[in-house]
Amino acid sequence: MAATLLIRPRLTDYHGVHAAQADLDFAIPFLDEDIPLYLDPFMLWRSPSQQDQALHTGLINAFNHLGVLVEQGKEAQAIETLIIASECDEVGLGTSLTRKGKRIGADKAREIIDLFKAIPRYRKSGFRHFEEIQFFIEGISKDRISDIGCNFLKSFLIDFTIEQCQKLGVPTQDCAVEHVYDARLGMFRREVGVPLPVNPENGSPIIFVPKRWLRFAPWISYDDYFEKHCPQDEISHKPEELTRVKVLSYNRQNYGVIDHYIQSKERTADDCANDPLFSQIPVTSAKRVFAEIKKLPTGKINGADARLQTH
Repeated sequence: MAATLLIRPRLTDYHGVHAAQADLDFAIPFLDEDIPLYLDPFMLWRSPSQQDQALHTGLINAFNHLGVLVEQGKEAQAIETLIIASECDEVGLGTSLTRKGKRIGADKAREIIDLFKAIPRYRKSGFRHFEEIQFFIEGISKDRISDIGCNFLKSFLIDFTIEQCQKLGVPTQDCAVEHVYDARLGMFRREVGVPLPVNPENGSPIIFVPKRWLRFAPWISYDDYFEKHCPQDEISHKPEELTRVKVLSYNRQNYGVIDHYIQSKERTADDCANDPLFSQIPVTSAKRVFAEIKKLPTGKINGADARLQTH
């Protein structure tokens, strides 16, 4: 009953786990909406931890296996695998107000898969950072990058979640988790039974993500490239005609520009850090808001309930 009184409840609040976000290794998930942060694969690449580096290698190998499937004449399987990887509801990262997202369609997946055929570097050696797909394909941004990373790393994230739950005493129950990637098979297993925390409202499994991997935007991003590295004058001398479609088309024909950008981001990797999950507000602001809340009447009188949620 107490849980129904919570405003924007977090999993730890629901289970009475009194631990500050700063003291935990994972981002505390909300029960009814996403956390507006994203897994950045570059955080694994630049990490001093051998475990993180090995996970990044496994992530890239999993993505590049799509190119191997294309070479083997199994393009349909590559497309199906990528579609599955494109959404990961269990982690609750992004901007959804329902913790539910939508996978990409077959046409978009085919566009991505075609990069293994269209760009010689990817055809020969694969991707160093699969985040590069956002420089060639319309509609691919930080949410897709994050979800693809989470799905290919889901097996590790499940183990990480179980460990954290045991450490904190968060209850778990047996769940059927869909689409866990098996590196030995090079494909997603349809369903795996594991003990995980669940959403008390609908019983859906919840998976934690290490907060050291989270950023508001990936280190390798289209916006950063467009602002600081894109040769805009070469694409169009008229700023009003410099559309994203034209930039993406230029990139496909001039991969060297993207390669130089990636190298520059690798050289400055020491500047890349995870973003804080919550920003501390000044004490005076906190006191003012708290005083306003104390003055609110109980119930729904004069919209008090709505005003409480805005705080």
